[in-house]
Amino acid sequence: MAIIYSYPTLKPQFGDKVLGSNIIDASGAAVVGNPTVQFNFTDIKALVDQDYVLQLESSSSVTSQIATLSPYSIQFGAPQGTTASNVQLLQGSGSLTASDTIKINAAGTYQITLTYSVGISTAGGTPYLVFRTLKDNTGQSGPSIVVNQAFLVGRPIPLVIPIVANVTSAGATFNFQMLRANTGDANGGLVKNGSPVNVSGVTEPSIATIQIYKLV
Repeated sequence: MAIIYSYPTLKPQFGDKVLGSNIIDASGAAVVGNPTVQFNFTDIKALVDQDYVLQLESSSSVTSQIATLSPYSIQFGAPQGTTASNVQLLQGSGSLTASDTIKINAAGTYQITLTYSVGISTAGGTPYLVFRTLKDNTGQSGPSIVVNQAFLVGRPIPLVIPIVANVTSAGATFNFQMLRANTGDANGGLVKNGSPVNVSGVTEPSIATIQIYKLV
């Protein structure tokens, strides 16, 4: 075999191929032995051209969601999507007994952004709030996020939680939950700012907003 730099230099065409190692398969699993394979430039371009595309965005219309001692699935608004959609928002009645569930109907990589307005509903107190993700209604996925600080009524703080989910099979479900520890005050949760924005062209922030993008 000739030395690589002795070969002629050409502009690649989409029909051309290059050699490479197969490290990960289409499902995201590691490939044993990392075999040498051929890659089409057309497929390489499709891979490079991938981008995150918005699949779902929804916000809660209620004025508060106060944490309980048991995990409570946060409300993000009215149901969205169908079984033909990549992502569905199920239930969404705005009550404590009808939790919101996100259902992923197509395998892939998803970027989820949760934006909360965290504070207290009545005067005084330091709540101990915990936020987590429940996957497939069986167990926690990812780390717990804790907010344990004193608040003033009507002065919530924004909490933004970014999540990247690699969904390998259709039908996966996610519940984004909040609870309080019994060591903190009982008046903490998601609340509105005490003073409206009152700026033309600027929307009032919700206490809970979810955005889900899919890598396509």
